[in-house]
Amino acid sequence: MIFGLLVLGNVLAGIGNFSLGPATSRIVAGGGAGSWFTMGMLSYLIVGVGGIGFTAFFYQHIEGTMGSPITGWKRIGAWIHLLLGGLGSAGASLLMAWGGFQAGAAFIATNSGGGGLSPTSGADIGYVHTNILNPIVVPIAALMGIALLGYLVGGIVLVTAWTGARKKLEAP
Repeated sequence: MIFGLLVLGNVLAGIGNFSLGPATSRIVAGGGAGSWFTMGMLSYLIVGVGGIGFTAFFYQHIEGTMGSPITGWKRIGAWIHLLLGGLGSAGASLLMAWGGFQAGAAFIATNSGGGGLSPTSGADIGYVHTNILNPIVVPIAALMGIALLGYLVGGIVLVTAWTGARKKLEAP
């Protein structure tokens, strides 16, 4: 859905309708603060979507293939892992992408749907970093901390569940 809106925004911007903001291609091409957008979207895809799906595969492997159900505290830990890790990383990534979009859009000319600030002026770069990017740094860090807590719990669960399943398979 997120990428569908971005594509729709690009199509609309191509015909001169900037209701969804300037084209993301202009933000990415502008570099600088707009690179937050690119990194946010990439980290959302790699960690927020791919990483959580891949991790769920490990849980499925332990329970299904190795035949060792995850129960008790490990089950709770697995849910903490998937929820905190997934929501924290997705939230941090998408907030980073949103900030990069807003910051990059500020530097695009007003006739292209942007804020019209000149990237060659040091005051404008400082303004964007101070007023657009700086306020989201702490929430991004907090979401990353939440994700890391989820990953730590999940790592403990996966190691103990995997070890327990291996012992069951090796027992005579």
